[in-house]
Amino acid sequence: MTLAFVLASPMHTSALAADLGVAPIYRPFAPVANWTGSYFGISGGGAWGDSVVHNDFTGADQTPHFDLHGGLVGVTSGFNVQNRNLVYGYEGDTSITSKRGSAFDFPPAAGFSTEVKEPWLSTFRGRVGYAQSNWMVYATAGGALASVQTNIVGPPGGASDQHWHWGWTVGGGIEMKLTHDWSAKVEYLYVGLQDKSYFNPAPGVAFPSNQRTALDDQIVRVGVNYKLPWGILDSFYKPGR
Repeated sequence: MTLAFVLASPMHTSALAADLGVAPIYRPFAPVANWTGSYFGISGGGAWGDSVVHNDFTGADQTPHFDLHGGLVGVTSGFNVQNRNLVYGYEGDTSITSKRGSAFDFPPAAGFSTEVKEPWLSTFRGRVGYAQSNWMVYATAGGALASVQTNIVGPPGGASDQHWHWGWTVGGGIEMKLTHDWSAKVEYLYVGLQDKSYFNPAPGVAFPSNQRTALDDQIVRVGVNYKLPWGILDSFYKPGR
């Protein structure tokens, strides 16, 4: 019975194996979590950026550069395919934002102020990540589409114009598996949006016209994702160690 106890003890087993010239057997590391599959989620955080309004004819600044800031909340969907520690896939999101900012116009439009608002933002991105245990660090890049509203206010009154801006985005983040199906992430994105012409023609003879609005975004947000119980992509999963 004493011999059986000694052989059953991991410590004595390793020592005995060393004495016999046999390499001891160790328990392997826990495999990398399975990230393969489709998912959807929610996210929210803060957004800030920079804007300036140019005269569309002369190219001269019609306002100084001014800051925009606000919050955002939205929905996310995507999928991952995993090959050992490498994870790659696609992610898209649409968010409501409260991002806005304003500045007074330069002469000859003195007396007017311009406000820029960004009510909606969507991104469409590829993701490439490196997974270890239940963590993944990833980089992401792709396209963006934002709804932008420009308002001008002056002695004759106010006017508003709204357009869609295409753009590009790049960023990265960290995501952690909370359970087999749930994960949480922290993410940063930079979004550069195309310039767009506003108030062409002018809403009235007393209003400034031919404005061109430039805008960018910087976003920090957190999110929670749920992996859908569909096994279509599971055959691509190859666990790493």
